Amino acid sequence: MHLVVLSTNLPRRCGLATFTADLRSAMAVSAPDWRVEVCAIDRDGLSYGPEVAEVIRQDDRGDYRRAAHAVAATGADLVVIQHEYGIFGGSQGRYVLDFADELSAIGMPYAVTLHTVLSSPEPEQAEVLTQLCRRARRVTVFTESAREIALKAGWGTPEQLVVVPHGVPTSLAEPVDPAEIGPVVAEALSDTAGRRVLTTFGLLRPGKGLETAIEAMPAIVRQHPEVVYLIAGATHPEVVRTSGEQYREELVALAQRLQVADHVRFVDTFLTDPELAALLQRTDLYLTPYRTSQQASSGALTFAMAAGCPVVSTSYPYARELVTPAGRPAAGTLVPFEDPDALAEAVCDLLGDSERFRTAQQAALTTAAALSWPAVAATFAEVFRTAAAPTRRLRAPHRTHPVKLRKLFGEIRVPRAAGGEPRWATSPRLPDHSSQPPSATGPASR
Repeated sequence: MHLVVLSTNLPRRCGLATFTADLRSAMAVSAPDWRVEVCAIDRDGLSYGPEVAEVIRQDDRGDYRRAAHAVAATGADLVVIQHEYGIFGGSQGRYVLDFADELSAIGMPYAVTLHTVLSSPEPEQAEVLTQLCRRARRVTVFTESAREIALKAGWGTPEQLVVVPHGVPTSLAEPVDPAEIGPVVAEALSDTAGRRVLTTFGLLRPGKGLETAIEAMPAIVRQHPEVVYLIAGATHPEVVRTSGEQYREELVALAQRLQVADHVRFVDTFLTDPELAALLQRTDLYLTPYRTSQQASSGALTFAMAAGCPVVSTSYPYARELVTPAGRPAAGTLVPFEDPDALAEAVCDLLGDSERFRTAQQAALTTAAALSWPAVAATFAEVFRTAAAPTRRLRAPHRTHPVKLRKLFGEIRVPRAAGGEPRWATSPRLPDHSSQPPSATGPASR
């Protein structure tokens, strides 16, 4: 198989780029005979590694159609479009439709992974997803609740829509070489000696609810004065582009105003994998105080649970499925949105109850055990193989005897070659698979 992934790519700093890098690395283990390349969405003229077969300038509409032909010319069996809002050019990212349209026109199959599934999208957001998914061979989402939303919205048929969970690196619970930890993270970890650590990591941007967590800190500190809250990660590049470090500065000012500045520590750096592992291994409780139920997934939450961190989170769909799975022990506590009192109470309850804390810790490890990237990549590989199968069968060399071919498909007389005998051409009357998904033969119901 030859796969091309349309996505942002490292060194661009965003969650989608990290996801794509992790997917490629895991596919090298789970499907070592596959060739997996990237068509990178670029906005800053970055330099990429040899894994990038093609680059699309994010805001250049014509580049999307050009790149579709360039990707097809690589001989790819399938293109996998990683969809996230804010990644593609045009209103609500609609330039990606030019790329998909061109792929369909030239007979190149594609699949889509939806990283955000909004329960109440704006009309144009819904329209873009409807058009993008309509001709996709498969559409993958991270949770069953996201699949239900997508089905209800008409973004795919039951055969198209497949649940494949968000993968996590296997290194998160492994020992970390101190030499791999940069000075910013090393200093922050040193300052946490003897303290209980709350953590949120990821690129900073409004919407993550960090204000709510900081507003909960006075009540937490009154009961647990040893607590420190680490907010780790650089500001999102798109936020920096529009408003600089204003958001981070507002959070710092809030902590000072509430007189908890000594208990809130900002780790302003783009975390490497070893730094992230070291940070999570030092964490007692992981917080995801997102402000809205529209949050369909969270790689950060998944990573934290893989490191054995109990969780206090707002009740968005992904957290409900991961933190409080039906029929199994909870990996933490869910709280209402934008409710600092409830968040503080949940944190204090877990920190103050050692038995409940250990149960949540073990539940986090158990839940995340099935989410290792090699296992998830193997599932993705099966989905992609199924999506590409109809086109691969058409491309495969046909060894049927010419007479049998003519009986099956009929024949067409064409002009004689110069000075030669008539040439025969088979004309297979085969269905066009480009406009509808094939019947499911893979794990479509998972």
